[in-house]
Amino acid sequence: MATLLHHIQPWMQKSIAQFEARVEKRVAKQQIHIVHKCLNAFELRVLARPAPDTDLSSIRAELASLRADVDAILEIPAYEPEDAPTVLTEDTVLDALFRVDAETQPDPIRARGKRHHSSRPSEAVNDARARKMERKQEEPARRASILDKELR
Repeated sequence: MATLLHHIQPWMQKSIAQFEARVEKRVAKQQIHIVHKCLNAFELRVLARPAPDTDLSSIRAELASLRADVDAILEIPAYEPEDAPTVLTEDTVLDALFRVDAETQPDPIRARGKRHHSSRPSEAVNDARARKMERKQEEPARRASILDKELR
């Protein structure tokens, strides 16, 4: 009996492998058939949709409007600038750069570091202090509002 099983075993293995191959082919064919069915249904749905109507007259009108806008943008301005004497402007610039006045002369080096000290602060100093105090008071409120927004 063992000899008989020894001879039949390769044949059985071969027939099992062939059966599995046929089953795999059949399953693959069924899957392909299902995919084709879905594609056909999709094509039918797409073909059943009505084609969108295109109104060429409105498209042409919009195109003409765009062309007119582009032409207006690209049009060279018709005005001609007045011929101003450039010599005067150059002289004015040079005079402004190299003119020596008492107003434009820098302060002497010793006077730069010295400032007038008064027993009473000036309005500018008081305004600066007031602005600084306002910023200090607004900063915590701003931070609190940012935290409140983040928590929401």
